[in-house]
Amino acid sequence: MSDRPAGVSQGGNMPKSTIVDQPDRIPNGFIRTWPSPPRSRRLGAFTIIEILIVVVVVAIVASLVVPMVSGLGVTQLRSAAQMLVADLEFAQMESMAHGDDARVVVFNAATETYHIGTQSQPTIPITNPVGNQPYLVRYGQGRGYHLDQVTIDAFSLGGDNQVAFGLYGQLDQTTPATITLGAAGLTVVITLDPMTGEASVGAIE
Repeated sequence: MSDRPAGVSQGGNMPKSTIVDQPDRIPNGFIRTWPSPPRSRRLGAFTIIEILIVVVVVAIVASLVVPMVSGLGVTQLRSAAQMLVADLEFAQMESMAHGDDARVVVFNAATETYHIGTQSQPTIPITNPVGNQPYLVRYGQGRGYHLDQVTIDAFSLGGDNQVAFGLYGQLDQTTPATITLGAAGLTVVITLDPMTGEASVGAIE
């Protein structure tokens, strides 16, 4: 009796009809092949639409960030100007109360600071009655901790870096004194009247 499976000829070749009629039975010597998946036409490149979407998203984010930064600058400049005016008024009142040793407000643009001293010792800050600390303002620290964006951009104080008040509150110069503060690309100018010593705050620009 022959041991060959039915349908297999003596030569060991299986008829083609057997392969077609019984696809799940793979005889020895045959390898089933599967169709290759279609190759993607995108090889890591970006389409024009995707690039445009990214550009639009970046523009939207930028439009949100710029007003936030500008708004922060306006807020800090307004607060810094109000603080400076209050300190100038305090120095003026102290000068009127201490005519023998008037107060001066000394500015240092390099360190972004100013302090209130006396005419006899202008480099040494007086004691602030609130907190009993040296009357010194440094933007980003202490009283000015919330004004970390503010800078002292310029000042015109009669040729030096001090604002000095007389016994009647007047300035020690005949021209207006100005101090310019900046933050986030914006500036504000504080002007002091030479006759009265009164301070006024300009527009934030």
